[in-house]
Amino acid sequence: MVDVFFVRYDAGGHAGTLVPVRRRVPPGGADGRLRTALRALLAGPSPEERQRGLVTEIPPGTDLHDVRVHGKGVVVDLTPAFGGGGGSTSMVARVWQVVYTASQVRGIPEVQILLDGRRVRTLGGEGVVIGTPLRRPPSVPTF
Repeated sequence: MVDVFFVRYDAGGHAGTLVPVRRRVPPGGADGRLRTALRALLAGPSPEERQRGLVTEIPPGTDLHDVRVHGKGVVVDLTPAFGGGGGSTSMVARVWQVVYTASQVRGIPEVQILLDGRRVRTLGGEGVVIGTPLRRPPSVPTF
């Protein structure tokens, strides 16, 4: 089993947080488990999860080029659609969705997000920094 992290906003739609959802994955190594988890993340919440108020801030059309464990980190290579659309809340939420979903393998705490195989310093006009590996903060972020 792996956790896939979606977003839930408060009743007013002003504050959001990450919510883990369990997904079954086939047995195998870390790369395969993470690939399955990230594909589930990009597919978005199920209809039942949407009824429970879960959404995703990852833009439609975002695909996974590759995911691999490298040293003490995970490299997640996404298509450029990941950086398109949305405001600062959406940008922050989508980054944390990927970081939390990709950093669940014990002993591999860092996640480097690439777009089309390249390291990008910031995401969108909001300037969300993704140029260096990211780690989960001590508590689940709100945005």
